[in-house]
Amino acid sequence: MKARALRALSFVTVAAFSAACSDSTAPDRQPADLGAVLTEMNVPAVASTLIPSLPATPSASAPTPSSCSYEATSQRFYCPTVTASGVTFSRWFTLLDAAGTAQSQFDAATTDAVHMNTSLMGNFTANGSSVSVAGNEDLTLSGLLSGVHTLAGTSLINVTGTDAQVGAPYILSVSTTVNDLVLPASRADKWPKSGSVTIDATHALAGTTTTSHLSATFNGTSKVNVSLTSGGITVSCIVDLASQNPGCGG
Repeated sequence: MKARALRALSFVTVAAFSAACSDSTAPDRQPADLGAVLTEMNVPAVASTLIPSLPATPSASAPTPSSCSYEATSQRFYCPTVTASGVTFSRWFTLLDAAGTAQSQFDAATTDAVHMNTSLMGNFTANGSSVSVAGNEDLTLSGLLSGVHTLAGTSLINVTGTDAQVGAPYILSVSTTVNDLVLPASRADKWPKSGSVTIDATHALAGTTTTSHLSATFNGTSKVNVSLTSGGITVSCIVDLASQNPGCGG
């Protein structure tokens, strides 16, 4: 039972890091560029990486700023919907100055934060089985003026399908919270400077429901303090994300 918990921990930790930072690091910070900011915020919602047997959920690239239209009533920029592998993504974002006031256009001298909302829904095929996914992600990237980019927000995703190993239907619900994650300052850096990611998951399969709670705290290095409670077992350790097989191996 302990070995299974440790195996789950490895995948959850990688998922937490991916949800918080994605695979790309930020460009040099100033002056800020809206296209680069949207790319930095393009964080796919966590799903199948929590459970090794579940398929990966399709993701879409960051929207191009010029393709998004400003609506004065909502003070939001609405971007065209994008469909990737059967999953449709709908996105809007709001530009904010240092006082939190919405702006009608991006200005590198006054825009301090971008608030982006992404909804996804659809069906796709993985490992010969049909998978349905629906979710929402709400993130704010602040600190554009200071150069210290901080990411905060939440996501919720629900996945249903058939487990390829067990041959039975499953339901997976994953809630993720990004807590003031200070992102890498340049391409020379790789790991978040500070902040944390928490993940709560509920997985129902073959009449058994398992709940998991993970907390990962970052410190600017690849070694992350992680605490995981799953299936009645709690594990706390330091996980090295630079390892080929991250886990509580010491």
